[in-house]
Amino acid sequence: MTAERERKHVGRRRVGLLGAAVVAAAVALVPAAGSVASGAVRAANAGDTAPPATSLGPGPYVTLLFSRTEMSAADNCVEDDTSIATLDGTVAPYLKSLGMAGTGTLVTKKTGDTTRNCTHYNDDLTASWADATNLAQNYGWSFVSHTATYPGLAAIENFTPQEAYAQTCGSEATIAAHGLPGAAGMIAYPGSYTKNQAVVNLQANYGDNCFDWGRQYDHAQKGVNNLGTTSATPPHWVYPVAVVGGPCNDPTQPCYNVHISNGRYTLPSVIISEINKLQPGQYFVFQAYILVTGTNPKYTSNMNRWDCTSPNPAEHWTNITVRYCWSDYQKIIQAIAADPNITVTDPQTVGEAWGRPF
Repeated sequence: MTAERERKHVGRRRVGLLGAAVVAAAVALVPAAGSVASGAVRAANAGDTAPPATSLGPGPYVTLLFSRTEMSAADNCVEDDTSIATLDGTVAPYLKSLGMAGTGTLVTKKTGDTTRNCTHYNDDLTASWADATNLAQNYGWSFVSHTATYPGLAAIENFTPQEAYAQTCGSEATIAAHGLPGAAGMIAYPGSYTKNQAVVNLQANYGDNCFDWGRQYDHAQKGVNNLGTTSATPPHWVYPVAVVGGPCNDPTQPCYNVHISNGRYTLPSVIISEINKLQPGQYFVFQAYILVTGTNPKYTSNMNRWDCTSPNPAEHWTNITVRYCWSDYQKIIQAIAADPNITVTDPQTVGEAWGRPF
């Protein structure tokens, strides 16, 4: 996507959105939590609408989403790249070698000019604006909003119109102002409460006015979005699937009983099975966090542990959701690369091909 195309798109999306008068007028659009704007999406079948004839092709499409653009790991906020597939050093170059690029999410008010933000219990470092610029300019990455401050549910339930606007359309404007492509493509609402009525209202009354899509979790969708329905159904949710860590999948091994609050390690074959079933007109949003290799280093305070050394993915494990074996992620990427019908792209490009923006 050229810089000129990006500027035109962002400018078009923001017509009438950035003025103070519009923010004030938006008071009437904020329903109380639990009221109106349910945003329910009807069930759809693959191919329920013919794919549009665009230069993007009929699909299927895949976005490689990196939640919060976590560049590397940390030990009490001190960067430690040991046994980490860093985004700029390993992941982005690998994807580029296959003609692919990622899409990162950014919490805009927590993104520093050159300093990486420490998050996830002081164990992860998210991208700075300088990191994002490097990924965009040298590896073709795009960036979308993860809101302005990563607000909790209680805060969302009590947003003023000005706060609701700042978290949604304001965050998009911030990404675009840094010259990064793809800002209007998606807003990724935080946490496990994306189906709460307050979040649905936020998307319906704000996010849907300045982003092509809103990210909502629904594990039953398995990351597959039927665009004939999604593009025509406000407030235009898309559902990702994430590769997550957890106990291993071999019940004969001690790692089968590794303690984690929920879930089990995602086998690459599970994701590949969904990829192999994708059809034209479908959009697969594939999300990852920090990718790891070998075994964990001897941290001082970081409690994250993993073992990716076995040639058998069923014996891979991590003790936290947001760590996943790089070798297994590569298997999934190779399955995507092997399908000539799949187009790997960012949410904004998919939105433009399917009539978003409106």
